[in-house]
Amino acid sequence: MGRYLALMGSGENSPIMVTPHQKIIKGTGTNLNPINLNTPYSFQENKEELSAKIEKYFEVNVGTKINTSENHLDDINKANWVFAGPGSPTYNLKQWKQRNIDTALIELLKRGSLVLASAAAMSIGNKVMPVYEMYRVGEDPHWVDGVGILESALGFKAVVIAHYNNTQGGTHDTRFCFVGERRMKVLENQLDPDIAILGIDEHTGISFDLDNGKAEVFGKGVITYKKGGLEKTCANKAVFDTKEFTL
Repeated sequence: MGRYLALMGSGENSPIMVTPHQKIIKGTGTNLNPINLNTPYSFQENKEELSAKIEKYFEVNVGTKINTSENHLDDINKANWVFAGPGSPTYNLKQWKQRNIDTALIELLKRGSLVLASAAAMSIGNKVMPVYEMYRVGEDPHWVDGVGILESALGFKAVVIAHYNNTQGGTHDTRFCFVGERRMKVLENQLDPDIAILGIDEHTGISFDLDNGKAEVFGKGVITYKKGGLEKTCANKAVFDTKEFTL
């Protein structure tokens, strides 16, 4: 049985992600007891609709039947493959901390695989960007303390930013998960020097093979890694040692 940590910037239920999902599931092995963790969007009135959409995608497109978890800790402890995706990063973070879900997911990565997209992916860093609070509510740029699942699994400190190349704004800058370059510069200056930025473009992802110390990029865009004034990008099918992130 293999162990993977996969992060997606968006498009987790799109055709382009079918093959990456299948590859991770196959690599993880049998007896998956797979679940969709609904905590990122469990506050939404249409949560049942979102869960049904995710379940249908995995059963019809990916070829794996999954169930949405309501008894989170019990279900995680029985699973060897867990998916979580859209919603609010800060709401998700709060739920994970209050329910000890973060600890359960760290334990999961010792035996199986965790696939996270958009909001859920942003929740696993040392710091977490409060997107809605800044973009929709108007709060000043700031970070909140994260749970460090990424550091626990891979040994380096980072923040994860999904929707890194977003262009939805049209007439205004919505890159860097909707906050734009001006606020992103402020946020970067607030980070400690030992914390890197891992930016993930839309319909793009990166899969970390935890047993073999390898990382592979997939999808339409690039992965951006920034630390100490240095920046590098990796595109689709790039494979490299995860120790490169610790440099």
